[in-house]
Amino acid sequence: MKAAGESKEFRLISKGATDSRPKSEPSDCVEVHVSDDVSQRINVMFICSEWRSSKGGLSTFNTEFAVNLAKESSEQIKVHCYVSKSSEEDREDASKQGVNLITARPLPGCTDPMEWLRIPPPELPTPDVVVGHGGNFGSTALFISHSTQCKWIHFVHEFCEELGKHKLEVDSSFDAIADNEEKNIKELELCNAANLVVAVGSRLQSKYRRSLPDIKVEVITPGIFQNFLTPAIPLVNDQSAGPAEECSIFMIGRGSFEDITVKGYHIIGNAVASLDRKFKLIFVGSPKHEQGKIENWFRKETNIARNQLTIRDYRNRVEMKKMFREADLIIMPSRSEGFGLVALEAISAGVPVLVSSESGLAKALKEVEGGMTVVVDSDEPGDWARKIQELFELTPEERHARAMHLREKYGEIYSWAKECKRFEQMIHGLIQRPCRAVPSSCVLTGWL
Repeated sequence: MKAAGESKEFRLISKGATDSRPKSEPSDCVEVHVSDDVSQRINVMFICSEWRSSKGGLSTFNTEFAVNLAKESSEQIKVHCYVSKSSEEDREDASKQGVNLITARPLPGCTDPMEWLRIPPPELPTPDVVVGHGGNFGSTALFISHSTQCKWIHFVHEFCEELGKHKLEVDSSFDAIADNEEKNIKELELCNAANLVVAVGSRLQSKYRRSLPDIKVEVITPGIFQNFLTPAIPLVNDQSAGPAEECSIFMIGRGSFEDITVKGYHIIGNAVASLDRKFKLIFVGSPKHEQGKIENWFRKETNIARNQLTIRDYRNRVEMKKMFREADLIIMPSRSEGFGLVALEAISAGVPVLVSSESGLAKALKEVEGGMTVVVDSDEPGDWARKIQELFELTPEERHARAMHLREKYGEIYSWAKECKRFEQMIHGLIQRPCRAVPSSCVLTGWL
């Protein structure tokens, strides 16, 4: 560890005149010395649709990451978040947590808020680093990087080619495998164009390393979500004597018919159907006003009884936190999952979980003491039913103690503090590299 003010060495590899990103077989090498004591502020701008997550996923990760980076990084890093919509309450909340929230301005003749984000905000016309997530926000970051000549960090959250194997084909003209192959190609093009590629979790890192053999793919594994923390004591009602009259199993996620099989919802529908009628399945994630359609799907495709099933639409983060307190178990049976943030939210809330082995979270849990006890390596309903039954043979106090232990041990291995310090090092290394041309395969269209 070097003392403050002492220079650090970054060994940067360049290939040609414009591409200075590390490659597996570099043609030449450049050394850059960076002082710890740099007076110039580095403005890092995250791009997302919203500040307070209304649908989970990317916006949940983006907000948590931005807040923790502002908290854990040095004073040299200033964190901004550029969103397509926000309220005064959002802006105040972000400011309290050290993040400057900037809202995109509507563009004349354009009703798509995603297009508004492609224009750099007047409040920060020349960011130093722009951070985009996945295909949609990655292409937006590409536009901003191109117009401002700033550095661009691209986060990958899923591997589309793998998803296509399990998605439903919504009509005869739709080919899920072909559609997701095309999405995967576009994602890889963005990775090749970005200055730095970061995967959420080591499972995705491994997949993208194979697809991008000439690019160094970094990794960030999310820590415990502070917004979902609950007291480390059982709820009063959990301490009541006698067997539970009902066992509430929550399954949370998108309820679109295209994704319904890739998320493994039918697996749990049949698993719960095979158990005693005291086991109840609450599915949270129906499109608004389509709860009846989702119920009909479960009743048609699984053996679950109507009185074992409740369908709810998706809730915002505040409502979701309250809902977690209703759950005896939160289950994530995905047949393919980039990471699995909803299960990490449940771990953060101290709720018992079961997760599929085909998820990034499952791979992360391999490094956590007791982590593999909540991983199910099967897509057979009977195997999931046995794991559920085993869990509910424990007392509520025992289930709660196990959930608290898992939260504690996960936090010891994966902390936002450590991950954000590593990310800051990535930023410092990146900021020294010369800007490079956008590959000819990336065609900029739209407003720029």
